[in-house]
Amino acid sequence: MTPSATTATWDPAEVPELLAWDRELPPVRIPVTGNIPTTRRLRALIDSAAFQRLRRVRQTGPAFLVYPGAVHTRFEHSLGTYEMARRLVLALLARPGRQPGAAAMDGTFLTPGDVATFLVAALLHDVGHYPFSHTIEEIPGDDPVLAGRLPRHEERGAAIIRQNPEIRQILADLWGVDPDRLCRIIREEPAPDDPGAQRLANLLAGPINPDRLDYLARDSEHIGVPYGRGIDYQRLLDAVCWTPDGLGVGVTPKGVSAVETLIFASYIMYRDVYWHHTGRIAAAMLRRALTEALRAGAFAIDDFVDLDDEQALGLLRAVPHPATRDLVERLTGAGRRLYKRVARLSYPRALAGEYGAEIRDLVRAGYWEREAWARDACRALARRLNRPVEDHHLLVDIVGGGKELFFEVPVVAGDRVYTTADPEVSVLAPNIARNFREQAKYVLLAAPAELVEPFRVMLGMPQGWQPS
Repeated sequence: MTPSATTATWDPAEVPELLAWDRELPPVRIPVTGNIPTTRRLRALIDSAAFQRLRRVRQTGPAFLVYPGAVHTRFEHSLGTYEMARRLVLALLARPGRQPGAAAMDGTFLTPGDVATFLVAALLHDVGHYPFSHTIEEIPGDDPVLAGRLPRHEERGAAIIRQNPEIRQILADLWGVDPDRLCRIIREEPAPDDPGAQRLANLLAGPINPDRLDYLARDSEHIGVPYGRGIDYQRLLDAVCWTPDGLGVGVTPKGVSAVETLIFASYIMYRDVYWHHTGRIAAAMLRRALTEALRAGAFAIDDFVDLDDEQALGLLRAVPHPATRDLVERLTGAGRRLYKRVARLSYPRALAGEYGAEIRDLVRAGYWEREAWARDACRALARRLNRPVEDHHLLVDIVGGGKELFFEVPVVAGDRVYTTADPEVSVLAPNIARNFREQAKYVLLAAPAELVEPFRVMLGMPQGWQPS
């Protein structure tokens, strides 16, 4: 037991969302999860204007242009994340031997206040998402036009929680949750003198977290692929436990196979769904449409970030700037005219210089330097063809460059802690980690269909592997 642990037991009625929800209120029913029991204070947060906006922000951004079923929203996912958080808490509280429904819950590592804070954090973790989900978040804020006004969605969510009077009042009057502590947990920056907040931050963002447990299954269901639906959730929740220091969550040895299904699903979903080349091309076109509009002074970034998807598209459609107009029309016009691949190159091979120094330097460069390189290439091709080629007709996307997945999950056997990175514990996890590093990440160049071959010839570039 750590110095920060307690030995108190408490009545689950102190957190009514766990077991004693309001039977007079109907549950909220969503795909995958089914019925989510509600309380009046939970309903108050769900009905707040900031949370209701998430009904109109698609969970997977422009992926619906590839997978027609991918029109589910951050609203649905946030409800699912809340429910997975509730189930995870129940599993951890029951772990020492007390079963859910017993007269008291084990309070060794979680107090009633901690549980309430964690449930709220799970529900509100995505309240700061921009239009088009993660798409816009990939634009760095170091451009003079943006001036640092595109922080991570966690940072923006924390600002909404701190500044939104409706949410602050609900948290204070109904939940008894400190908004500032909640924000530090969501931002994964707990105060050093608050080990309880550190525990909750780790629980919210660790390798077995409610966000991941929800989106893998939910995205799979809507997109129509089996990967996330193959996770052994029941065995995983039966096996979750605290690490000996009480600051993190792992599994008992019987949960290793369930963790392997989680790791494999995450890897496949990134490789074949989230990083599908057509979806990445659509996202790159959206980003460029926005930055062209901002640089043309059509509107300020502050006018954009609070919109939902359709409002944001409407704002972009109204921009007279020709580059923005062309890109948005190709994305959303009567006929879908997305850019096509000029090349798809292995990211690690590109970094190693196997495609030449120019591509190596392009990958190492920053976002805006890559955009400038692409503009120069468009002008060079225009001179070569002796006809117009617009500056936005070549896009460069580094797919997964700085992204890392989780492959090391603690496995707690008595007083010893192993990890799935150990081949004696899991041969599968280390091999998936290697595949992720070597095969999932790639460099993507895209252009209008009629310019793909001219760009390829001019740049002297191999196509790379071109999966369908």
